[in-house]
Amino acid sequence: MNFLGLQLWDWILIIAYFLMMILVGNWTRRRIKNTKDFYQGGRSFGKFLTTAMHFGTITSGDQAAGVAREIYRQGLSGMWFQNLPLLFTPFYWFVSVLQRRARYMGPGDIYLHRFESKFLAGLFASYILLNAVYGGSIGYLLTGKTMQAMMVKPPSKCTAAELQSVAEFNELQDLQQKQSFEQLSVTDKDRIDVLIEKQKRGELHAYISYLNLNWFYIFYAFMIASYTILGGLFAAVLNDVIQSLLILILSFMLIPIGLKQLGGFSGLHEKVPDYMFEIFGSAVTSEYTWYFVATFALLNLIILPPRNFTYGGSPKDDFSARIGMVTGAIIKRFAMIGWALTGLIAVGLYQGQLSDPTNIWGHMTKNLLGAGFVGLMIAAIMAANMSTISATSLEWSAAFTKNIFLPLAPKASEKLQIVVGRIVIFVIMGSTILFARMVDDIFVVFKYVLSVGTIIGPALWLVYFWRRLSTKAVVAQMLISIFFVVILPNVIPNINNNRENPRLTVQTVQREELIEVKAVTEDVQAGRADHVGQLIEKRKIYAPTGIFYEIVARKNPDDPNSPLEGKGIFRMQLYLISLMGFDLTHLTKAKLATFSNIFDIIFPFLILIFFSLVTRRNSEKVLREFYACIHTPAIADQEEDARRVQQAIDNPEIVEKNKLFPGTNWEFWKPTKQDIWGFVICWLLVGFIIWLYTVIMKIGT
Repeated sequence: MNFLGLQLWDWILIIAYFLMMILVGNWTRRRIKNTKDFYQGGRSFGKFLTTAMHFGTITSGDQAAGVAREIYRQGLSGMWFQNLPLLFTPFYWFVSVLQRRARYMGPGDIYLHRFESKFLAGLFASYILLNAVYGGSIGYLLTGKTMQAMMVKPPSKCTAAELQSVAEFNELQDLQQKQSFEQLSVTDKDRIDVLIEKQKRGELHAYISYLNLNWFYIFYAFMIASYTILGGLFAAVLNDVIQSLLILILSFMLIPIGLKQLGGFSGLHEKVPDYMFEIFGSAVTSEYTWYFVATFALLNLIILPPRNFTYGGSPKDDFSARIGMVTGAIIKRFAMIGWALTGLIAVGLYQGQLSDPTNIWGHMTKNLLGAGFVGLMIAAIMAANMSTISATSLEWSAAFTKNIFLPLAPKASEKLQIVVGRIVIFVIMGSTILFARMVDDIFVVFKYVLSVGTIIGPALWLVYFWRRLSTKAVVAQMLISIFFVVILPNVIPNINNNRENPRLTVQTVQREELIEVKAVTEDVQAGRADHVGQLIEKRKIYAPTGIFYEIVARKNPDDPNSPLEGKGIFRMQLYLISLMGFDLTHLTKAKLATFSNIFDIIFPFLILIFFSLVTRRNSEKVLREFYACIHTPAIADQEEDARRVQQAIDNPEIVEKNKLFPGTNWEFWKPTKQDIWGFVICWLLVGFIIWLYTVIMKIGT
């Protein structure tokens, strides 16, 4: 029996999975007695639960689909879309203990205490809620589009307009393939321009799906919210244990079947161009050049400071926090090798067959797996995404409850705070759905989330290590960053019809590059080469791309004289750089993104340092309390832990002796053997994983 593109066994597995999640949430509900239980699991998690929690929280099915999507577009270098944290995984060895030693619960507590500012705590909590809406939309977009590819309408069920959309997509693919090896006629050039404009506007499709994304998002959000609001972090972590197993199944399920269809690793290399196996792409073949990856990774590190005090504060001691966070991250990095290989297999099987690369994981699942296994894959994808959203939703909830609601209602009981926190989870998930419907490109959303992260990331790195960082400096930096990163990019497009302003709809010039590649099976079949592996020339055409808007397209794609219109988010960073006299029209997409990253990295630190040096420092009492916590290792016995912190507060010489630079404003502690060896081993594991990529990608050559 087939219903909406899925078989009976698929539906049985999906329904069974959802029922299990609700039962776990209901069972753990009895353990929730106060906010510490709801948000931090009573600070009782050991190494195993902390590992499962971190692996489940930082790993999601949308990331697997996202990596496959970028590799389908860009080759192996597209893995950096989600693999940037690989380069700063060793820093988790310290991030984990900083989160635990801070001994906070609400995300804004660090502002309330260290900066003595209810305003900053509320502003930060508002940022958390804003970022939750933007960041959560990535998971919704990828999950929804992956599901769409598994629930495809047969042609007999499609309307005439839907069939035309598919036919024009196939026509565009044929013309682009032809353009790679010969000059197009004037008629073909005009036709390809029209089709490209239609594709920019989302009017071309490789297939039509039964799934309505609006209804799917509502159902998906309701299911996640249901078990999270019932059982809090206990429910999230227990589900993470189950979901971690499903994620590992998801990561490797498609590989053996896909390789079999291609004829093994040798067949993979015969069908995929050799430049698509490069870890770092060139400016000609990929947006993921070494300089883009370097700045992108640094920006990632800056926006991910030690700030999650909900699940970050749940381990029972320092060592559990370290082992859990690093081990969870390393397991994810190994799983990502499976995602990368799946993406390359997708290139070999389906290159040029999809209008939206975001659908690639679902397309592979639909074509390679049988009844029942499709349902298992859907359950795995949803499990992976739900584990991430459920844990992070508790951070949103804690941010609102502890840093916005409680200051307004200081006499609110623990029970009322939990009720309010549960309501917030529903509200934010609903807002996330609205943003997911506004932006259709996950890479655009991902880069915007990084920019938004610079609002708080720099200050939360400096606060742990620089005693001189002042409240007024953080207020100034946050307000200025919000103005430039959030307000202006959303307001400017709607002023004086700026989406059609010729000065803002500027595009890069079209580029044409000849590259030398090894022939694949398709080239031999088309007569462009005598044998697989023969060196041939291929023409790469880079159509103009928007500079200040992510997408610039004609309002009427059928009219070449129709005015251009900017779509998506306005890139304020690049506009400010252009005002300095830089000509951006001849840059590649990778260089545009790199310039934007550099601006985001430098700008907030300059503001923080300048304002800190010209404003008054915080009270000595608060500074002593905060750095006494940071310099005191957390232990499982909470009473003894509190006694040791108080001892460090009462005797500041204990902290001073522990500092690497005593007598200064720098608060780095003297590294212990555990600090040094753990950091070194983490870097060795990172090197091993990169080496493993190179080895696996050479199999079959």
